Amino acid sequence: MPHNNEEEEPFINRDDEVERAVAVRFCDPKKPRHAVAVPVREGARSSIIKSGVLLFLFFGVNIIINVFNKWEFNGPLRCPMYVTITHQVICFICCLSLSPWIHIAKVEGTKSRMQLFLIPVFFVGNIAMNNLSLLYTTLALNQLIRAFCPVVVAVLAFFIEDKKPTILSSTSILCLVLGVTLSVTTSPDLEFLGTIICFGSVLGNALQTVLISVLKIVRLDPISIIYHTSLMNSLLMVPMFFALGEHHQLVQHVEEQGLMEIMGLTVAGGAIAFAYNVILLSFIQNTSSVYSSVAGSFKTVLILWISFMFFNQSLNMLSLIGILIACVAFVCNSVIMIYEKRRERQKQIEGEDIASSSEFPPKGV
Repeated sequence: MPHNNEEEEPFINRDDEVERAVAVRFCDPKKPRHAVAVPVREGARSSIIKSGVLLFLFFGVNIIINVFNKWEFNGPLRCPMYVTITHQVICFICCLSLSPWIHIAKVEGTKSRMQLFLIPVFFVGNIAMNNLSLLYTTLALNQLIRAFCPVVVAVLAFFIEDKKPTILSSTSILCLVLGVTLSVTTSPDLEFLGTIICFGSVLGNALQTVLISVLKIVRLDPISIIYHTSLMNSLLMVPMFFALGEHHQLVQHVEEQGLMEIMGLTVAGGAIAFAYNVILLSFIQNTSSVYSSVAGSFKTVLILWISFMFFNQSLNMLSLIGILIACVAFVCNSVIMIYEKRRERQKQIEGEDIASSSEFPPKGV
């Protein structure tokens, strides 16, 4: 389940410097010992090494899954729904095989189950539509259109949550609109159907971001989320698999290339998808929100560059200028978004401190 749209913060984020409890206090010998948490700062070298390794894996797995999927859809396996369905099934099997060693949280209560069900709905509108668009459009064009997501999120947040963007945020969004519009409309590889489908996936991603914020959808650890949602993701995509006629295309691939080759591609893609999910969610959990957001922005830029190396894609001067504008605006928008979130969180903390201090002295005194 590649939740490569990675802009929201669905899990707990830690700062770059982690604090750990390492001290023990000894009390009366007749009484049990009590552990006392004493914060100890993680070494600078180990923190840098861990961040560097995670960043390398994050960039590597993003490049691999995007290039692998596009390569598959270009010829060896032109069945994006089948590929996405089997990826989810393999992710579920991997989680199930890890369950003896890793605790999988249970989802209790009707409200929590209904909230969790929204994740597969978002998945179909986001990831499945994105993979389908790769069947028709180039990887570079796909990444450019996906970079348009912050614009759609800002518009939906304005109407649904009544959130008004700041001047800095509005400026970066306008530059992003300019860059994406210029690069897409002047691209020699522009393909109408693939572009429409990709914009549909952007809308699905934006709805996911805004509605998760509004509805406060239940938060679980990464393995538990994959375990509880992967099979539902697959079931929701089965009608699309048959509606698009992929069952006939799949039979043709098996006849032409052999069952073993198709199974090999399926298992390899599923393994990459599971690795993508684990590495992505570990990266989000073990780095700061600023670090992960900016890295996600540069990831888009890196995939754009790599796509021109691996695939036969055309580029003219206007499209190149649009790409450069869009990339700079996308990175700036991510930084501005995180800065505004931190400032808003700081204001909330200050407001809580003022409210708590106003309650002293206690009423009984």
